[in-house]
Amino acid sequence: MIDKYESRRIRTEIRRVLLNVWDAIGIGDQAHAQDEYDCCLGTIYHLLTDGASNEKIRDYLWTQATEHMGLNVRKEAMTPTVEALRKINLP
Repeated sequence: MIDKYESRRIRTEIRRVLLNVWDAIGIGDQAHAQDEYDCCLGTIYHLLTDGASNEKIRDYLWTQATEHMGLNVRKEAMTPTVEALRKINLP
C-alpha cells in the first residue's frame, strides 16, 4: 500500500510530466494554469501503480487529447509522455 506522502510525490511528478512533456494545450509555462491537467492525475496515477501497459497509458492520454480537449494528434505523439511517466519512481 502506498502511503499518502508517496502518493502526493507521485502525483506531483505526474503533474510535472503532464505540464512539461505532454502539455497538450501549451500551458506548461502559464503560472495560473498549473492545475489544467489535474483531471488526468487520478487515472494516470492508478494506471501507473496498477501496472498498466504503455499502450493503455498512451491510449488514455490520446483519448484525453482528442476527445476531452478536441485536438487532432496521433497516438504515437504520446510516446514521449509515456516514457517520462515510466521514469517516475514507484514504490
